[in-house]
Amino acid sequence: MTSIVVTSDLHLGITSTYQLQALVESIAAMEPDLTVLAGDIGEGLPNFISCLGLFTGMPGVVGVLAGNHDVWARYGYSSQDLWDCRLPEAVKSAGMLWLEDMVWRSGGLAVVGSLAWYDYSAGDLARSPEFFAANKGKYNADALYVNWQWGDGEFAGRLGDNLISRLDQVEREAAVRAALVVTHVPLVEEQIARRPWNRRWSMGNAYFGNLTLGSRVLQFRKLQAIVSGHTHVGKHGATHRPQFPDLAPVSVSVVPSDYYRPGFVTVQPEL
Repeated sequence: MTSIVVTSDLHLGITSTYQLQALVESIAAMEPDLTVLAGDIGEGLPNFISCLGLFTGMPGVVGVLAGNHDVWARYGYSSQDLWDCRLPEAVKSAGMLWLEDMVWRSGGLAVVGSLAWYDYSAGDLARSPEFFAANKGKYNADALYVNWQWGDGEFAGRLGDNLISRLDQVEREAAVRAALVVTHVPLVEEQIARRPWNRRWSMGNAYFGNLTLGSRVLQFRKLQAIVSGHTHVGKHGATHRPQFPDLAPVSVSVVPSDYYRPGFVTVQPEL
């Protein structure tokens, strides 16, 4: 049986090398076929590269996605330079897979991944996209440190279309029997940590999900599971698909990683 481990929000530079090394050893002991680092890997490019180094020699294959912190403009690098060049080059130089533009396949399973930027769809529905764009700096530090040319909706759409294109390809492949989607940003309501009593948290959820993309992802029959990071609040459950009454619900998880307390989840799809 194919074994997948997903970790995220490692934040080397805040979380220590010592704490992350313990995580690496725990994952290595499981001998997974694929380990996915699903974003927010290091605080700045030097820490991103150093964190990848901790996973060198991991059993199986290591795949990598960026998170929002990974594209913060620091150490003299612009967000666009990091996204277009520096991060994928660092991943490939480490002998790992940049999962933003490829599909990993093994034994009838396909793993498709993306940063999956937020589009405000997980926020307060009484507020407009214009409100969340104008007030982003009050609730999310990306407003201070991400300096590329795209608006959030535009970038979310670009990444979403790319992810859907790869899922469509997988859906047409007879050799693939199941698909796992891994993202940094959560995609479905069951992954969102709701705290309606906390106004700041509720407003901040606009920058912690992309339910628009999630509804598109759920249209693929081969999808078995979605694993995401970003919120630092571990969750596990399922989302039902009324359009496919003959299929089991899709398993959904959020990696239980927080600053100083890295975590992971394991996935073993049924093939």
